[in-house]
Amino acid sequence: MKNKFKLFLPLLFFCAYLLHPVESKILAQGEGYSQYSEFLTEQTENYIVNIFISPVRPVVGQQIFSIEVLEKDTNNPVKDLKIEVYATPLFDDKKQFSPALSSSLMEGNYQSILRLEKKGFWLMDFEINNDNEKVTISEQIEIFERNRTIDNSDFSYAFLIIQFIFFGGLIYLFVSSRRRKKKLNI
Repeated sequence: MKNKFKLFLPLLFFCAYLLHPVESKILAQGEGYSQYSEFLTEQTENYIVNIFISPVRPVVGQQIFSIEVLEKDTNNPVKDLKIEVYATPLFDDKKQFSPALSSSLMEGNYQSILRLEKKGFWLMDFEINNDNEKVTISEQIEIFERNRTIDNSDFSYAFLIIQFIFFGGLIYLFVSSRRRKKKLNI
């Protein structure tokens, strides 16, 4: 039995390695590694604003918005801005607020963290203020219910296979120990 168990663990790790998706990750300020997707790019009178969101598929819970502000004429990052992010569920007037803090690692990059605890459509307002003028960028976002098996992603299959192998291993150990016990009692 020990020989079979020695083969079982490496097989388990090998399956998990093969099924784990390879992703590029970005370091989010104070949040560890996160993967971002582009949420919105908009040009205003003076700025080019690129907004990215993490997680890539927004689900109920914490959302990180990374806001890059560049000068329209020179493409240089803009520092010392005050950016406020507001989130309002559609058909509701209760707004959530989070300031976007500047990143010490990347100039012109600001990050905001919001906890969106309700699935459905939300209206996002990004207010950019440089003490002389205030620009508001609005966009709608859909927040999905948290679910491990949605869209049949690689993670979903890996999770299910690993669960199957784990519980199969427990059942195997239980059955083989009962057989061994019966052999010793006879």
